[in-house]
Amino acid sequence: MALLEQVLDYRNPQGALLLGAVIFGVLLYKFALSRRRANLPVYGTHTGWQGSWKDSMDYVRDSPGVLKAGYEKFSKHGLFYQLRTPVRWVIVVPPKFVDEIRTAPPTHLSAREAANDVQQARNTVSPIVEENKFHFHIIKTHLTPSLELKISDLLDEISLVFAEEIGRPAGKSFLVQLAFHLADWLILYLTDWKQIVMAPAAHRIATRVANRLLVGAPLCRNEEYLQTSIKYTVDVFGGADRLRAWPDFLKPMVTYFITNVKERQRVARKHLLPYIKNRLTQLEYPKSQGSDQKPIDSLQWVIDAAPSAEERDPERLMYRLLHLNVAAVHTTSVTFLNCIFDLALHVDVHSELRTEIGGAIDNDGWTARGLSHMRKLDSFMLESQRLAPIASSQMTRAVLKDFTFSDGTKVPKGSYVLVPMHAMYQDDSIFPESSKFDAFRWSRLRETPGNENRYQFVTTSPTHINFGHGKDACPGRFFASQEIKLLLAHTLLHYDICLEDSSQPPQPSWYDRSRRPNQTARVLFRAREGVKS
Repeated sequence: MALLEQVLDYRNPQGALLLGAVIFGVLLYKFALSRRRANLPVYGTHTGWQGSWKDSMDYVRDSPGVLKAGYEKFSKHGLFYQLRTPVRWVIVVPPKFVDEIRTAPPTHLSAREAANDVQQARNTVSPIVEENKFHFHIIKTHLTPSLELKISDLLDEISLVFAEEIGRPAGKSFLVQLAFHLADWLILYLTDWKQIVMAPAAHRIATRVANRLLVGAPLCRNEEYLQTSIKYTVDVFGGADRLRAWPDFLKPMVTYFITNVKERQRVARKHLLPYIKNRLTQLEYPKSQGSDQKPIDSLQWVIDAAPSAEERDPERLMYRLLHLNVAAVHTTSVTFLNCIFDLALHVDVHSELRTEIGGAIDNDGWTARGLSHMRKLDSFMLESQRLAPIASSQMTRAVLKDFTFSDGTKVPKGSYVLVPMHAMYQDDSIFPESSKFDAFRWSRLRETPGNENRYQFVTTSPTHINFGHGKDACPGRFFASQEIKLLLAHTLLHYDICLEDSSQPPQPSWYDRSRRPNQTARVLFRAREGVKS
């Protein structure tokens, strides 16, 4: 007890020394527990007792660079290796073994357990009220099958939000306009080009359009709710990335310093609870509402999937709606932003894309069939995703039982494996001229007999793992594909578009495995005359 009192009394020199010793002991113990677990080569550039920690910091700052170097040394030659991340040692699997990860029994290599590890961090940021991937079930069984019915609603919202976000940027106050640099001011006032800081505009556009399906109008247009929807997604993903490296007992406290998630939940509660309660009343007394037909939207799907009265508690339904929003919005908005940057950079492909889009609309209208015939646009999206993936790695699995790959490499229970996706996408032996943006790379491949349904944005394969591969592939990719196609088709039909400075493509930033598109790059838009509605 006396020793404990001395440790806690850090104000005196002896107490401070003892406290430092305790902290050092805890850190040393943590380091010992996190020692590498597999008998495999190690990639690292630092030595000494701090070498492992410095290697993990390199990974945090530049995971694609670290994985690219490891790829050249090991993965490209079919060799496994391990490296240090802030959370643990991980085993990097060569791309040639992707199918073996896909077919491995979940009792040995578990995507769910790997996701749960990340989810634990996200749960600290934002409590999840269900288990077993509730939102994945909703997306698979309700959202994806309903996409055809909702195209007209999405088109309506796209037209409205583009008019507000892109079509009328000159509505800024005179004082704000004066704040632009002189060259920017001249562009705005002496030409008909409109200058847009693309990141916030893209997030607002994609989030509002997604919410037209998720919560409907007019809530999807409510400015306060829209901002909360955008920022909540950022807090959940960004906050979780930062929380993963902290010990579990510190995560709740750290959450308050790195996110504003509680404030986001307060605003969401203000808007969603009345919306949810009104719907529950309508369902309880359908005839008093003038209709006994259920709405087709995410709230109804969440309610229908709730197994009991307890699960239909408005607060629990609110959290489920929020997490469905996160699942539907994050990948879509980021991928749309990357596509817009590539569209603005590669103006030479605009004419060909417009011709294809116009032909598809003439033949099939704004339908799922019409969208499926926009093969060149689909190829453009896939190529953009290849060169600007949302993460440096994919196919992460927790090893629940010792597992042996076909080359004899053993990965032990308790370890984690992943595939270096970003580095694989830069391998010329897999993707000829991999550093070149080839907009129609994939549509040309689909012209070969037998390949008509391959090489699509939504299809997965051992060399296309943005959405994972196999039964654990992201079910939201169909919604993302349809929304992004509609957004890009509208952009091309209604605007000319180019980068403000085509000599300097917007550069992203990285944190851990996550890629963040440039947040300040500006894109120029000009309305086109005589376009189809």
